[in-house]
Amino acid sequence: GRFNLCGGPGKTKKLGDKKIGAPRTRTDGVGVNTDDSIKAIFRVAIEKCLLNKNKYEFDYAYNQVLIAFGVPIPCKPEHLLDVPTERQFKYFYEKEFTSIEVTRRREGEINYAKDHRPVLGTSTSEVEGPGSRYQIDATIADVYLVSAQDREKIIGRPTLYFVVDVFSRAIVGMYIGLENASWVSAMEALSNSMLDKVAYCKEFGIEITEDMWPTSGLPESIIGDRGEMLGRHVEVLSKSFNVGIENTPPYRADWKGIVERYFRTIQVKMKPFVEGYVTGNTIGKKKHGKDYRQDGVHTLYEFTQMIIKIVLFYNNDHTLTTYDPDQDIPDSLPHNPLMLWDWGIQYRTGRLRRPPVDIVKVNLLPHTQASVTEHGLKLFGCYYTCLEALDWGWFEGNYQGPKKVTVAYDLYSANTIYLRPNDTYSSFIRASLTERSRSYRDLTVWEVWEKNNVKADVAATSKLKARAGAVNLVTDLEVISKRSKSNQPENPTMTKTEKVKGINDNKRKERQAERRSKSETLFNEQLKRKEDNVTQIGASESKPKSFKLPTKLTDLLKGEDADE
Repeated sequence: GRFNLCGGPGKTKKLGDKKIGAPRTRTDGVGVNTDDSIKAIFRVAIEKCLLNKNKYEFDYAYNQVLIAFGVPIPCKPEHLLDVPTERQFKYFYEKEFTSIEVTRRREGEINYAKDHRPVLGTSTSEVEGPGSRYQIDATIADVYLVSAQDREKIIGRPTLYFVVDVFSRAIVGMYIGLENASWVSAMEALSNSMLDKVAYCKEFGIEITEDMWPTSGLPESIIGDRGEMLGRHVEVLSKSFNVGIENTPPYRADWKGIVERYFRTIQVKMKPFVEGYVTGNTIGKKKHGKDYRQDGVHTLYEFTQMIIKIVLFYNNDHTLTTYDPDQDIPDSLPHNPLMLWDWGIQYRTGRLRRPPVDIVKVNLLPHTQASVTEHGLKLFGCYYTCLEALDWGWFEGNYQGPKKVTVAYDLYSANTIYLRPNDTYSSFIRASLTERSRSYRDLTVWEVWEKNNVKADVAATSKLKARAGAVNLVTDLEVISKRSKSNQPENPTMTKTEKVKGINDNKRKERQAERRSKSETLFNEQLKRKEDNVTQIGASESKPKSFKLPTKLTDLLKGEDADE
């Protein structure tokens, strides 16, 4: 066309003194061109007001432009005739900075990735079938529970962990308890996902068949929060079972969106049946409203029963209205978690790996290093022993082997630890508390830690007391030593030979003087008691025998020979 040679695409127009653009028709004044100096003012205002987390309004930013341009203060309408217009400022802002850049700068990279990024893919499209990837996450239930020992005592809100299979959306494992969200409760949830659900449900008085919850086994990978899926315990899980561990980046909980939706769905489902349910964002007592804590009637056991029933319903009977199936999934297949699971097991991944139950339980326990000592394997101040360690000579005085060994421990019982003899974590050896550590028997590891803290406090106080006593002792001994030295004759009359020669005789005389002194002291005390008419309790009513000081000390000390 005839306009194809007009303008300079991608080039900035050179400005002269004359104002470009159409002249004004509604206001007076000519206006100003957006030259380099005004662009500099624009950039400063944009950076200061619009491209940071303060999130100032555009109107505020434009006011800063006018102030920087130099409008008189106080400002009058006629002062705004020949200044950069709001339209010029907005045009520059939208031309120089994309909406993505603005959002990133205003929201921050973390919030942008979580709340503003485009979401085009789906979790289902990233997995092959059941067990390809599990998602795990935790929340605090919106309900207050009461103690099973005393129903008048409120014990707070329980922690919920769910493990969800990404492909089928089936809930494959869970943890409901009073521990805070941490790797301890996360490992319990993972253990539950890998073990038999028939036995688990039976613990809570619920009878099911295996086909009602057939999801036991090892997944290929697990995705969870960084805080819970990092560390030695997760390394053991990955190494022993060949399970991939994926961590959400910091603040990216949206990567576990499936399990988070289940939290909302399940809590809404149980709301009509649960007393003490918290509504809205209220924690505890609502201002001028109801104190939900007072309404709690369910124990942890009863609440767990309710959650199990809801999980069984969703796995077996619930239809997934937003499920996005792959092309090969039949249209006739209902989008129900367990039907999708069964179809995927048959046509996609096959049966999940099922390691021995005891290996699963031990490998999901926390692991650490125990010390090899002559008293046994030392862990948290407790000593343990086992026949294998005795046979290997670990506790012998001349033992030259490793001083540290890997063990697993159960936080709920300090009675036993589990020795890991190789790096594959394919076996374990039980070690029990020795008699030296019998005071720790039947305690939890938390109680052991608390007991050790008390001991450490006592030891610290005792150490200070001992130090103070040692300082006092040194001072007293120095005083006595100086006094002894000052009492020595300045000019000795005996030679060194004479001093040594008379040791035995001197000792005999000193001993006789000591005996005489003690005898006189005893006599004086007896005489004082008679003068004071002191009556002895339980004394015989017979006439007391007279007391007479022996004429010879040998009468008192019969059978004692003279000094050697």
